[in-house]
Amino acid sequence: MPLFLLGVALGALSGVCTYAYTGHGNLAAIVGIIAAVLTWCGIATFATLDD
Repeated sequence: MPLFLLGVALGALSGVCTYAYTGHGNLAAIVGIIAAVLTWCGIATFATLDD
């Protein structure tokens, strides 16, 4: 659960920063979702390689 929340937090932070920089809501949402998914994929990769 903490890893899920980490992905959500990083996605939200990325989305907020993108929105603050560009002012475009749809772009910010897309960037936030991509950041969250890449965080989860990166953590899954490390977990797989650690085994």
